[in-house]
Amino acid sequence: MQSSVERISPIECRVQVEIPWSDISTRLQEKLRDLGRRAKVPGFRPGKVPSNVLERMFGKGVRQDLARDLVQETFQTAVASNSVIPLTQPVLESSSLENGSPFRYAARFEVPPQIEPKDYTGVPVRRRPAVIDDAKVTAELERRREQLTELRPLPEGETRETTAPGDVWTVDVEGSIGTNRVSRKDVRVDIVEDPSTAKNEFVPGLAAALADTKLADVGKLRTLKFVPPDDRMRQDLRGQEAVLGVGLRELRVKHVPALDDDFARDTGDAESLAELEQKIKDKIRQDDSDEAERDARRRLVASLLERNAFEAAPSMIAREVAAQVDATKRQLAQQGMKLSNIGTTEQELSRRIRPQALFNVKAYLLLDAIGKTEAIDVTDEEFEAELVKMAEEGGQNVARMRAQMEKSGQLVLVRAQMREERILDFLMAKSEVTEAADAAEDGADDTTSPASSEDDGDATA
Repeated sequence: MQSSVERISPIECRVQVEIPWSDISTRLQEKLRDLGRRAKVPGFRPGKVPSNVLERMFGKGVRQDLARDLVQETFQTAVASNSVIPLTQPVLESSSLENGSPFRYAARFEVPPQIEPKDYTGVPVRRRPAVIDDAKVTAELERRREQLTELRPLPEGETRETTAPGDVWTVDVEGSIGTNRVSRKDVRVDIVEDPSTAKNEFVPGLAAALADTKLADVGKLRTLKFVPPDDRMRQDLRGQEAVLGVGLRELRVKHVPALDDDFARDTGDAESLAELEQKIKDKIRQDDSDEAERDARRRLVASLLERNAFEAAPSMIAREVAAQVDATKRQLAQQGMKLSNIGTTEQELSRRIRPQALFNVKAYLLLDAIGKTEAIDVTDEEFEAELVKMAEEGGQNVARMRAQMEKSGQLVLVRAQMREERILDFLMAKSEVTEAADAAEDGADDTTSPASSEDDGDATA
C-alpha cells in the first residue's frame, strides 16, 4: 500500500491511498462467490450462478462494498504512517476500483492546527489582591449555625396561636399548578421572616401561604390557593394558580445556637468565637486569592490567544460543546430536572455554550503547543505523588482509586490537568504581573472569558 497526506487548510488534510490489484483481487472474488451462494437468480440454482453472470448483475455493488471496507481498513494506517492525527472519519472525495487496476481513493479529514507559539513571555497580566468579604464571613457563620441548629418539639405551654419564623412544618402536598399535577410526601417547609428568601421550596410561595397556620391545626388538612412568584417558576407555569391540599403532619421549632464561645467549641474548629472568625477569614482570604490567581491566568490565556491567531477544527469545538451540554444535563438529572425545567433546549444551550467551548479548545491547543516548545511535562514520579495525595485527601486506597480512575479514563485527564497547570505556572512566572484591584465602576473588568453572558434560565417549581 502506498499513501500520502497533504494539508489542504490549517485544519484539514487529504490522504491519497493506492492498493495493488494483487492485494484485493482475491477478496473481490471471495465476495462474489459468497454472493453467488446466496443469490437467487432466475434460471440458476443457488451456488451454480456463473461468475460472469454474477459480475454483470452484482459486480458494481460488490466493488462499492469492498471499496468502503478498504477505506475503513487502511485509513488509520495511512495517516499514522504519515505522522498525522485525524480528528474525524474520512470524507471520501474519489475512489476507483476496477478489475485489474489498483484501488485508489482520496479522502479529507480534520486535523489539529499546526501552531508555532510566539510572544508568550513578558506578557502584562493584572492580578487583583485578595480581599475578605464580610458578607461571606457572616454567611459562613450562619451556615455553621444552621449545621448545629436543632429541631425540637413545640415547647409545652406555648402561648402563641399562629406559626412564626423559626417553625418547621412537615407536610404532605397533593394538588395542581394550573393543569400540572404535584404530589409529594414529607415536604419540609421552613417559616421565615421574609417569605421571598425561602429556599428550596417544593412549590415556591408555599411557606408564605402557610404563614397564617394555627398551631392547633397539626394533624389537619388545609386547602391553599395562591399564585407562586414568577421569578422562581419556570416559564410555562408562571401566572398559574396553585391549588394544594396540604396535610399538616408535624411542627417543630428551630433551636439556633448563639454566636458565642460555646458555639465555636461545638464546631470543633476553635476554642473561641474570635478564633473561629479569624479562621474563617483566613480561609476566605485564601479562597479569594486562589480565585484571583485563576482570573489572572484566564486574562493571560486571553492575551496569548490575541497574540497567536489560529483556527480550531470544528469537530473539536463540537465535542467540547457536547461535553458541556452533557455535564449540564447530568447536573440537572441529579436534581430530578431536565433542560425544559430551566426554560431552554439542547440546541439553545449549545448555542450559548459555544463561545466558551471555542475559548476552551483554543486555549488547550495553544497551551499544549507552548508546553511542547518548552518541553514541559509531568514525570511518572510526580504523577504517582499526586495520586497518593488525592487518595489521602479522599481517604481512599491509592491502588483501588487508581484502578477506578483508569477504568473511567480519569487518569489521562488528571495527568493532562497537571501538565496544563505546569505550563500556566511557567507562563505566569515569565509574565509581567501587576497587582491592581478590579475597576470600581463594574467590580470586574477583563476577567470574563468569551462565554455567553446570557442568563441560564428560570427557576422551577
